[in-house]
Amino acid sequence: MPLIALLVVGGMYLAVNSRLAKTGQRVLVLQNEIADLQRRNAELTATLASLTTPDIMWDRALELGFHPATIDEIEYLIVDSYVPSEPFVAPRPAGSGQKHSSGLSPAYTETLGEWLTRWLGVGSPGGT
Repeated sequence: MPLIALLVVGGMYLAVNSRLAKTGQRVLVLQNEIADLQRRNAELTATLASLTTPDIMWDRALELGFHPATIDEIEYLIVDSYVPSEPFVAPRPAGSGQKHSSGLSPAYTETLGEWLTRWLGVGSPGGT
């Protein structure tokens, strides 16, 4: 009986390891496919970049019959109901609205040194 249990456990162990090995192999195959697709994508991006350089696009446009517009060929349309958008104003950084360089609240009108000087009476006519 212990031999049969050991054989069953061994068979289960081999079955699990077999599935694990197949899954690991599949992961490696998929990783290789990902690497190939990334390489192909980089090649296509480089090809697109070379085909859309300004000089090549200019030559292609001329071949298709396009040419730079002249002043006489430009038409402007006036749309009565058009409301232009507000111009973009960048937000001010946090804390940039403070007018005091010390970073203190405007409620404080004197520094600690000024207060001590006033409290001790140093430099005043009635001081020591």
